Amino acid sequence: MRQHQIVAAVVRQGDAILLVRQQGADDPRPTWALPGGVVEDGELLHEALARELREETGLALRRVGALLYVAQTHVTHMTRGVLRGEAGARAEAYVATAFVFDVAGWIGEIASDDPDHVVSAARFFPRAEAIALLDQLGARVMREPIVAYLRGEAAPGAVWLYRRQDDGTDALISLS
Repeated sequence: MRQHQIVAAVVRQGDAILLVRQQGADDPRPTWALPGGVVEDGELLHEALARELREETGLALRRVGALLYVAQTHVTHMTRGVLRGEAGARAEAYVATAFVFDVAGWIGEIASDDPDHVVSAARFFPRAEAIALLDQLGARVMREPIVAYLRGEAAPGAVWLYRRQDDGTDALISLS
């Protein structure tokens, strides 16, 4: 079974939170999400975080902050899409583990140059608006942990464990 590591960043400007507008090959519509992506072979988490932040937002990571939460999904079958949204890719079972970090320091101006052509825009949203946009994410594993964290309903360092169901939804198995 394949293992994938994913990183995502919570970047703040005052009370505002940076989100990226993304649409993968299999997504019916664009959504706003945290900047981040798949860790490449040979990369450490902080290196992947810096690369993804630069590619998707144009910002340079200066200092990684706290690990906010980990969300892991076990997918034994696919109902649509694949990790990374590669159209026509062979569906296979995998475990994806996402590490979401606070960004303690960054510099630069927003300018997306996403080589995967998934991200079309990046901008800061007031906290309440960012939460509302993130609450619209279709994938429970992407939506639930960040919304709970930003609302103060989940402590930093929480571990969220999900298993993909036959109907394509993610069932929460455990939260610690």
